[in-house]
Amino acid sequence: MKEKELRKRAECDVCGEKIGHTGLPLFWTVKIERFGLNLNVIKRQDGLAAMLGGNSHLAQVMGTDEEMTTPIMDPVDITICEECAFEKSQPIALFVPELE
Repeated sequence: MKEKELRKRAECDVCGEKIGHTGLPLFWTVKIERFGLNLNVIKRQDGLAAMLGGNSHLAQVMGTDEEMTTPIMDPVDITICEECAFEKSQPIALFVPELE
């Protein structure tokens, strides 16, 4: 990570403190993505597997290999200090600005 990007990530997105406030020169970056299942594609693939005697591996090879999910939001990159990274009561959805 170069200086410009490090400066952008200098603060923890959870507590707002500088990333080194714990005394450790370590921090985490996390990419959060949210997807929805494309049920039509899943049903098609499942139907193909049923036609092939329930063999999902064979259906995977013979199928069209379509996307089975659809992104619901743009990815969100967050920075987390060491202290916040180990707290157990941090719901992931709280880090997504659109959901606040």
